[in-house]
Amino acid sequence: MIVLRHRKTGDASFLSHIDAMRVLQRTMRRMKAEVRYSEGFVPHMLTYTTTPLPLGVQSVAEYFVADSPLTDEEELLDRFNACVPSGMRADLCRVTKGNPNLAARVVASSYEVRAEERITDEVLKIMSMPEYRMRRIKKGQEIDEEVRSRIYALETDGDKLFMTLATGNENLRVDSFVESLSRFGVRASANDIVRIEQFASLDGRFVAAKEILQ
Repeated sequence: MIVLRHRKTGDASFLSHIDAMRVLQRTMRRMKAEVRYSEGFVPHMLTYTTTPLPLGVQSVAEYFVADSPLTDEEELLDRFNACVPSGMRADLCRVTKGNPNLAARVVASSYEVRAEERITDEVLKIMSMPEYRMRRIKKGQEIDEEVRSRIYALETDGDKLFMTLATGNENLRVDSFVESLSRFGVRASANDIVRIEQFASLDGRFVAAKEILQ
């Protein structure tokens, strides 16, 4: 298996998850990565990703997995970056014996938010609250959610907010969460958010996804 950690920045952040997958799969074909296909009635390229980002949110830590027999990590990284759009270039390539199943193993993501003005420490009060409710749109309807258990860390630095939120089965939608922070004076759009890393849980602690690739 080939695992690539790639960006989704600039214009690429406005690609839907399906369109981004198409770009990545076309890149595999251009670089002649010999990706295997399913054996069903309509064969499809065997590729996998982690939890998709909301439209407009940027990332420097997206993980793309392709079922391929190739093994030269350095060459694969060079070939991938020569064929993919600049907003989706990779900084890491790992070859694993089997599917690392990152979609199931990743449970958290860290983000950086750059706001329009200085962020006060008022937002940090969330960490001591017994519950935190926010509203978001789901399937065309506004819902009210209690999400405190899915907020793992918050830290401020001038006009920046660093946070770690649940990803995967217990996913906390990051753009909706940041929008809810307007009550604390935080002004930022989806494109001001960057996913920095994704994490698996190992022995009760968060470990960067790149560290569990074997």
